[in-house]
Amino acid sequence: MDVGEQSKLHHIQSPLTVQGFDRSLGHTRTNSVWVYRSEVEAQQLANDLIEFLADNVPCEEGVIDTLNWCLYEVMDNVFQHSQAESGFVMMQLHRTQRLCVIGVADTGIGIQKSLVTSASIPRPELKDAGLAIAKALEQGVTSKVRLNQGNGLFGLRRAVELNGGSLSVRSGRGTWQLQKGAVEHSHTPSTPVPEAENHQATLVDWRLECAKRVRIDEALGGSYAPINEFLESIEDPEGAYRVPVVDIERALGSRKLGAEIRTRLENYLRAGARYIVLDFKGVGVISSSFADEVLAKLAESMGELEFRRRIYVDSASITNRGLIDRAIALRLGQSP
Repeated sequence: MDVGEQSKLHHIQSPLTVQGFDRSLGHTRTNSVWVYRSEVEAQQLANDLIEFLADNVPCEEGVIDTLNWCLYEVMDNVFQHSQAESGFVMMQLHRTQRLCVIGVADTGIGIQKSLVTSASIPRPELKDAGLAIAKALEQGVTSKVRLNQGNGLFGLRRAVELNGGSLSVRSGRGTWQLQKGAVEHSHTPSTPVPEAENHQATLVDWRLECAKRVRIDEALGGSYAPINEFLESIEDPEGAYRVPVVDIERALGSRKLGAEIRTRLENYLRAGARYIVLDFKGVGVISSSFADEVLAKLAESMGELEFRRRIYVDSASITNRGLIDRAIALRLGQSP
């Protein structure tokens, strides 16, 4: 668990909600269990968790969009297949290892019973709960044949395989695991379940290496036309990747939050942005710590030539431009 994420953790009997999240009360995005009760809440929560990832862990090409796609698909399965009224999710970040771990759970009917309703799957293949999970992880398998494509769990599995991560699915009395490229599944009749008929429960737990590229279109074998939502969120009508600094002004006086902004900018570049425009329109005087933590450290890590070629400062006041230039000069060992 990361230092600073231990203030007030929430467990499954007292989960956080999107509406109830309050950083001032010590609530944490990661290491706490969240509950969501609608597709709208699932989408909002998935976006919030992925934004937190983007601010805190440098991610290679495709990782952020792949995690975003997989997270929402698995969270939405709760409403599409489990017949549960709510789902639970928790994310952990291991910054040093650049590792993201996510678990999504529900108390619904379970994968085995959900697939029984699918006419496309022979009943004998569903008697073993472990085999039923394995079947659910195949491409095109879904309990709603006419409505869904069955790509959610399959896409997650392929993304994990391509990335070299791990995936574990427990549902009812069955388990399925992918670790180090090896797959195992089992059916254990003695496994206790909340209630065999309607509440077998499911837990999908996976980890992705943020330091290894992975693209969801490749995971789906080209059947998915990728939209880089992470970059699209900052693309202006002229096609430039523009970040309004006024939107992150709350962080201008904080070195810690400045570090999160720098990580976010690095992730935009890794995601494919040729250059980024930092728009300082409407921003007051920035702090020297912000100028150093965000811009000077970027210049140091990228090299001055690459930094000048890919990071542009727009609409900054004379004072702010001077603070930025001084911070970069000091960081690069030049005379300010």
